[in-house]
Amino acid sequence: MSMVNVFSLRGVQLRFVASRQQWRRFLSALTLIALSALAGRAWAETPLPPVQNLQQSVRMAVSKDQPLIVMFSLPSCPFCEKLRRTQYQFLAKEGYVVQQIEITSRTPVIGFDGKPITGVQLAKQFGIKLAPTVLFFGPGGKEIGERITGAPTADFYGAFIDQALKESAQALKGQKTAGAAA
Repeated sequence: MSMVNVFSLRGVQLRFVASRQQWRRFLSALTLIALSALAGRAWAETPLPPVQNLQQSVRMAVSKDQPLIVMFSLPSCPFCEKLRRTQYQFLAKEGYVVQQIEITSRTPVIGFDGKPITGVQLAKQFGIKLAPTVLFFGPGGKEIGERITGAPTADFYGAFIDQALKESAQALKGQKTAGAAA
């Protein structure tokens, strides 16, 4: 089924005939273009703290009975920016230790083992191939919550975070119980 679509921009009318599927693709592409255009400007507005020392960061998070949340991102990634702005900045404001590292970074940071490592090496070590990917770490750099890969449907993204935080809390509680029993 074709639809006639009319746009008016500064007095110029554009008409085209498209199926619903073509129309949806067009709107999706237009949305991605708009997000990409805004991403460069928005990146400076909503950064998360960069990873500097994973060993110290995970200790700080675990001392609060929370996981260390690390977003693996790419520069100018509109999906990374959207998640920083809509999800992870709020967690940071709630007191969670939330950091990010660019998967293309060659700048050394301190790894979980206390040795220098780059974002490229960390991404390889944890099998990160897509940005954004968010990992939830416990003591020693062990993943304790289900990682979130990509930018799933915005309506459900908060539920993915809640589930990962719940899993992380249970894992940390289990480690404390096991440590107290030993």
